[in-house]
Amino acid sequence: MKSVLNIFFALLLYAACAHGQLRNEGNLRMHSGSDVGIFGDFSNEGSFTNNLGTLHIVGSSLQTFNGTNTIHTNNLTIDKSNNSLKLDNVLQIGGVLTFNNGSIITDEADISTEFVEFLDDATYTGASDANHVDGVVRKTGNDAFDFPTGDSSTLRTISISAPGAITDHFTAFFSATDPDGSYSRSSLESGIDNVSACEYWVLNRTGGSSNVEVTLAWGSNSCDVNIICDLLVSRWDGNQWTSEGNGGVTGTTASGTVVSGMNCSNPAPVPNFSPFTLGSISNGNLLPISLVSFDANVCHKSVCLKWQTNSEIHNDFFTLEKSVDGVNWEAFREVEGAGNSQIVLNYSAIDHNPFSGYSYYRLKQTDFDGHFEYSRIHLVYFDTKDEQRLIVYPNPSKDIINLQGLSAEINHVKIFNSIGREVNLDVKFIQRSGSNVQLDISLLHPGIYHVKTNKKYSSFVKQ
Repeated sequence: MKSVLNIFFALLLYAACAHGQLRNEGNLRMHSGSDVGIFGDFSNEGSFTNNLGTLHIVGSSLQTFNGTNTIHTNNLTIDKSNNSLKLDNVLQIGGVLTFNNGSIITDEADISTEFVEFLDDATYTGASDANHVDGVVRKTGNDAFDFPTGDSSTLRTISISAPGAITDHFTAFFSATDPDGSYSRSSLESGIDNVSACEYWVLNRTGGSSNVEVTLAWGSNSCDVNIICDLLVSRWDGNQWTSEGNGGVTGTTASGTVVSGMNCSNPAPVPNFSPFTLGSISNGNLLPISLVSFDANVCHKSVCLKWQTNSEIHNDFFTLEKSVDGVNWEAFREVEGAGNSQIVLNYSAIDHNPFSGYSYYRLKQTDFDGHFEYSRIHLVYFDTKDEQRLIVYPNPSKDIINLQGLSAEINHVKIFNSIGREVNLDVKFIQRSGSNVQLDISLLHPGIYHVKTNKKYSSFVKQ
């Protein structure tokens, strides 16, 4: 009882020390029903195994778990008011890992020594884009398992069917980056049209010999998914991206999963393991996001447009379009695409006849088969008669805008939506003083709006 009390008081004393460190060099144990909160760093140089109860990670600063020996908990709860837990050790979960608030971060470069390990029958709850393991996860046992892997603010699971033995283990992490730097997207097995330029997973069989089905997930941060039965589970075999097939899909083009197998209906196990990503048998899924940036800016008496791609697949041409209202568009320039490319390419064009006042620009990209996509819209102001113009700022805005008439007092203001309907009832006047007016637009729906005042016109974007 004395040793238990000493540990209890030590933890209480530690909780009051925001910058201290709990260091275990002995035999630290948690008994059934116990609840222990750690507010700072923890270094395990002794024995912290076979624990019961629940360990709570709390506090607002970044905490670090390290040491030379494995840290084992039964239940672990991440319940931080801010920040994350940095893991420089092996953290074993025997029961349930609960993500209430905060992620666990590990170094993917140390995949064999720094990871969260879920033991046989262990599981987790509460994983989300905000709360997950940003790094390496290992699963030991004969349970089917969804790895709560992610990168920064994205949860993107990879899943396995049940292995054949409780001693088998698989280790995985997710990267929300283009795999091309390490695993060339131009090296494709026959039958694969393209693979994702947005993300990939590393899944290794690190113990045992079980073959398992592999399931990949996609979501809003993934590349464009349009034909889900054309998707593939693709694996890098050391030389090229190969197909592990499509044994079934769930969800929609916005988010879902695809499992290894055949005919979009028959799941099948994978015998080999390495990097995985989404692939496609057709260009209906334009998995590589080729457009890195698109910008439109006033330059002298023209509008200069620039854009950049980091990869292109079946890209026929670009079309530059402009609009005075964000609804009706006019094509004014066409630029030939590179077709297929795996390098960064820069493009530019000039609009020598821009509209006066506010106008909108967008880029349309068209493939050889006629499929097309649009870039984000850019708002540009161009007027040689600055003394007559109406300034709207900040633009875009979520709640407050200011109108400034440079040469005349503002006597009246009318706001119209993109289809011409007046929406003044949803706008509140905060302040009116001569040629300056401040408006509350928080009740407006997101979109493009037009302002009319003293025979002057302008536009703004409500976010």
